[in-house]
Parts: sequence; structure tokens; C-alpha cells
Amino acid sequence: MTSMSDFDAPKKTAWFGALVPVLLVLASAGLYWFLSERGEGGESEPKVDGSAQSLGARLVTGKTYYLFASLIELYPKNLENENWDLGDGGPDIRYRVLWQGNEVFKSKVKDDSLIADWSGLGVELEWSDLLGKKFSPDEVIKGARVRSADDQYVAIEVVDNDVADNDEVGSVEILFKDLRVGTNEFKYEKTSDSAIRRVVVRVLPVDSSLQDLVNLMK
Repeated sequence: MTSMSDFDAPKKTAWFGALVPVLLVLASAGLYWFLSERGEGGESEPKVDGSAQSLGARLVTGKTYYLFASLIELYPKNLENENWDLGDGGPDIRYRVLWQGNEVFKSKVKDDSLIADWSGLGVELEWSDLLGKKFSPDEVIKGARVRSADDQYVAIEVVDNDVADNDEVGSVEILFKDLRVGTNEFKYEKTSDSAIRRVVVRVLPVDSSLQDLVNLMK
């Protein structure tokens, strides 16, 4: 029986052995690039453009922001400690934002509500549904545009909207230095001139992309 000699056995080509180290180097470089792109915070850290501020950041003096109340809660009784409307009807809540003594935004009315909420959107979509849509932030956000200044404030005035005459609910003043990018919650005691229990204010930078604004509203 004839055996195959070493001379006759198939041999690996020389170039294959030289190529292995090169492939290992390229694979290592690719892995490094992938991890670098993910960032130190991993996927939980949203990628934003250079103009966007991070959630919870202090407002920058001189910078312009969108501002709106996403929630207003009232006490169960009005300023006279009576029912808000005839019978057991709840208040029809509307608010407006005043800045430097001027009305800069007025909300829609939320009927029969002790806790009223507003999405801040002028389109019938959820914030998460905006991604991929061809909207500019100005087209979709319903709120005031204000410029931050440490020594200034915004006022939020609330009324019980009635057909005949609006009933005053109260007013709160919020200093810009007490606001942060994103969600801000303020709680209040009832007084003789205010039945506002809680206000949640959203603040968003106007120079952010729609992607960044959606991330801030999560």
C-alpha cells in the first residue's frame, strides 16, 4: 500500500499565514471604534447635537426656552371654600404665562378637572411619534418663548373658565434661577388668593433639534 509522503501532502500557502496577524489587528480596531461610538454611558446616553442642554441643567442667562405647564392641580374648593361650579361640577382650568408683564401664552381649557394636563404639542401626536416626521420644533410645540434671566420670573395665572365670567383661581411666580431643563414641580399651600395646589412646568431649549426635545420629554 502506497503512503503519502511529506513532500506530497498539501501545504498552506505562505500568504495565508502572513494575513492572520493583519486580520487580528483590523478586528481589534473595529471593536475599539464600536465601543468608542457607544460612549462611556452606553446606549442609555442619548446622542445630542452641540446646542442641546442635558436634562436637569440650569437655565443659561440670555438663552431662549420653550416653557409650558404640563400639569396644574387645584384644591377641591375654590377661594371661598365652595364648590367650583354648580352642583358637583369641577373647574374648567385654563392658564396663561406672563413674562415681563406681558401675556406670552394661553392654554386650551380642560373641562371639569382638579388635575389638568397639557402635552405641550400642537399636533395630535405623542412626543415619541414625532421622530421621523418632518416638523420643526416651532411647528409642534405649544408654549411660551421666554429668555432666561436670573433676576426675572414667569407668572402662571389660572382661571376657572366659565361662559359668563371667569373665576380667578390664583397665580404663581417662578424665578428663572429655580428652573431646570426638563420637568420642574412646585407645590403650594392654599391661601386666600390662590387655590393652586401643584404646578409642573416643562422647560426646553429652543435651539435643540426635534430628536433632542423628544429625549428631554421622555
